[in-house]
This record gives sequence, C-alpha cells and structure tokens, in this order.
Amino acid sequence: MPALIARVRRWYGRLLDGDVRAGRVALGVLLGGTAGLSVLPILMPYGWPPSALVLPVVGGGLVLRRGQLRVLVGAAVAGSVLGAVVQDPRGVRLGVTAVLAVTGATVLTANRFRHRLGLRGTQGDSMLLELAEHNRTLARLPERLLDWHFDSALAPAGGASFSGDFLLCAHRPEEDLLELVLVDVSGKGSRAAARSTHLSGAFAMLLGRVPPEAFLPAANDHLVRMGWEDHFATAVHLALHPATGRYRLFNAGHPSPVRYCRGGGWEASEHGGPALGLVPGARYPAVAGRLGRGDSLLLFSDGLVEVPGRDLDDGVGRLLAAAEPVVRAHRTQQRPDRGAAQRLVHAVAGQVADDRTLVLVRRLGDHPPSGEPGF
Repeated sequence: MPALIARVRRWYGRLLDGDVRAGRVALGVLLGGTAGLSVLPILMPYGWPPSALVLPVVGGGLVLRRGQLRVLVGAAVAGSVLGAVVQDPRGVRLGVTAVLAVTGATVLTANRFRHRLGLRGTQGDSMLLELAEHNRTLARLPERLLDWHFDSALAPAGGASFSGDFLLCAHRPEEDLLELVLVDVSGKGSRAAARSTHLSGAFAMLLGRVPPEAFLPAANDHLVRMGWEDHFATAVHLALHPATGRYRLFNAGHPSPVRYCRGGGWEASEHGGPALGLVPGARYPAVAGRLGRGDSLLLFSDGLVEVPGRDLDDGVGRLLAAAEPVVRAHRTQQRPDRGAAQRLVHAVAGQVADDRTLVLVRRLGDHPPSGEPGF
C-alpha cells in the first residue's frame, strides 16, 4: 500500500507539471468515472443522484488541459441527456442536465485562465499564498529596538490578502539606520494589487542598497520606464537613526506623515515631490527632524483618512483624535500595547472600501532631550 500511494503521488506530481502522458491517464480515469456516473442513475433511479456527474467535471477543471476538459464536459452532458431520454424526459433530469451544462461552462472559463498561466490543481493558490507570505516578510517591522516601538496595520479593501498598499522595511544596524517605505499604488481591486505586488519586489531590491536620498528617485525612474498609462504610486520613505532619534522623511505625493511631540501636540511634515511615475527625473527633498522620548510618528495611506465629498483634513483630524490617547499612553509603558495600529484602523475607517495602512513609530520614555528641532 505505501508503494502504491507513493506511485500515485509521483503520477500526480507529473500531472501538475504538465506531463502529457499523465494528462491522458487522468482524462481516461475521469471519462471512465463519467460513464459510470451516467449509468448508475439509470440502473438505480432511487439510489444514485444524476447530479453526481458534476464531480468529474469539477475535478477535470483543476488538472486537465483545455481540449481534454472540453471532451470531458461533452461526455458528462451527453451522459446526463442519455439518462433523461431513457427515463422521464419531462422530469427533473432535464434540469440536472442544464445545471451540468452551466457548471461545465463555468469550469471551462476558470480553466482558461489557469491554462494561460500553465497552472493546474492548487498550484496557483499555493503560489499566491507563498507570495502573500513573502510580502508580509518584507513588511515585518522590529518588535522592539532600543527604546523604540513599531506597530503597523494593513487592511486591504474587501478583506483580501493582497492590497494596493504595501510596506517595506530594511534595518542596517552597522549604520544605525532603519528605513521604512509605505507605498500606495493608484487604483483599487485586483489590478492595483497586481501592480503593488510587482512594485514591492522591485522596491525591496532598492531599499537598503542605495542611500536613503536616492531611493525615491530610483523608484520613480523605474515607474517611468514601466510606462504604465494613467497609473502611478505615492510613497513616503522614513530613514531613522534609532540611537539618536534623528530621521529624514522623503515624500512622493503621499499624505504627509504627522509627528506627535510630547510637549506640543501634532505637527504635520512638509510635502515633498510628485507621485512616482509621473515626472522623469523628479526630485524628492528630505525633511529632517528628531524624535525625542515620548514622541511618535504616524505614517498612513489616503484610504485611512479620505472620505468622498469631505475635506481630507477632516479625515486626518479624525485619525489624530483617535491616535492621541494611544501615543500618550505609550510614553512610559515598558511593554507597549501590541495591535494598537490595527484597532485604530478599524476605529477610524473600519467600513471603508479602500486599502488602509497605518504605521506607528514611537520612542518610549518620560524626558525628551532638550533643544530638539521639529520638522
């Protein structure tokens, strides 16, 4: 028995890899099953449902080539029609045949996309899951670094695993440098998510390999070369030196980050350059500052604060009002509250049909150094 199971696994592996002989065997097995499922309802009209013919059709849609699947669907529909003719042509069997035909058309449509990608079985799902996990790895922030606490939340529209927003992080301890990049690709839905997935890989190759001041210009050049018509991306890039609290912000058409100063409330940063992909050779000036103990920095995407028909400042104000108790409470806590960013996203824009991302950068402590410059 173990030898048989191993043999079947090897055959299934060849089938998913597109082996022609394995595909012919699979078609033969499914056609045999279709023939049996066509005859059984005739021999056992009260013991076997004719609707069982959908099973080989669905199974074939996962593993067969397009031409083979057409043969299988035709055989299943023919078997159902045969049973309807032999039994009662005015009975429910004609309804079962119609449902089977619709199922076959649906499976053929889905198979067309799988066939274009060369994927069979659950290969496509496995690849997407692996890609989603890879994107989460690229966005992983340090849980605790010196006296810093980092928290982020990304809520894709519709609860999907992919988003038009993405976050990248690169830490170079030898240079006392932590870089965070939040990117928002134009558009919504699966197309924005596809462009976001492409850009996350390309930008991850740049982050940490070029000086901070060169990152956004290089990212902009990449999008310009891509030539995406009517598409662009906004981004904000934070280059932080944890030992001193000094940082630089580079902005490409993104909502301005906001700093919480322990003694003075909220301060918005200045705007930077244009969105990525619009202006060849665009420049992105740095905005320098320093986070003292008890200070925080908020980075967010427009989906978190933008409400159709209302001023953007209203949404930003709503976010800051919700975030202030959180950043105040973390001035002295030695064990920062995990998940605060996620709760803020749901409190501020829980029902918004857009991608929403929030990053909280907080420096813990009671006594900020004196003489710290603002934005």
